[in-house]
Amino acid sequence: MATTAVQIDPNGDTILTLLIKKSPTINFGTLFKTEPTTEQPEEKQFLCSQKHLTLASRRASKIFSSNFKEASKEDDGFYHWKFGDLFDAEAFELVLKIIHGKTRNIPRTVSLDLLAAVASIVDDLECHDTVAFFSQGWILAYEDITPASTKTLAQLILASFVFEHARIFKTASMLAIINSRGTVSSYDLPIRVAIMGK
Repeated sequence: MATTAVQIDPNGDTILTLLIKKSPTINFGTLFKTEPTTEQPEEKQFLCSQKHLTLASRRASKIFSSNFKEASKEDDGFYHWKFGDLFDAEAFELVLKIIHGKTRNIPRTVSLDLLAAVASIVDDLECHDTVAFFSQGWILAYEDITPASTKTLAQLILASFVFEHARIFKTASMLAIINSRGTVSSYDLPIRVAIMGK
């Protein structure tokens, strides 16, 4: 497995591991062959501070103050927390930098894809307050846009719910209902069932 190390805190005591989702590629030379793929998965390991994580994230605080295996150091002297391929790597690194106060190069604006990816991480880690300074600015950029697709609406619903922007949430939700035929698709975004079912 190919591993990329990212140093969020050079004096860190915790390694967060994220598997990288690979975009499917089509090799027309082997399109009809049934040979198994030998491509190795890729992962990123982020060296972080447990103290920063537990102060910023309610989920991290629960994980590291429990009997979970993540709460004990492994043989290498580090705590380990594995996330599988749940999150976008760019968004994950962005959130971790904010958590650790490494904000000099945090962008003032982000694409809607990145905003939705950040929102899913923030909601999962329960670190809303920590990223609020940035997320409030990011979401404001989408106050007056007219969504071009139902995926855009789903992304806006997720981001505005997580970052608590009531007007964008209401507008995007109403447009999603008006433009859908039956159930509104979440496009595999972690939008709560209670929201999508309304």
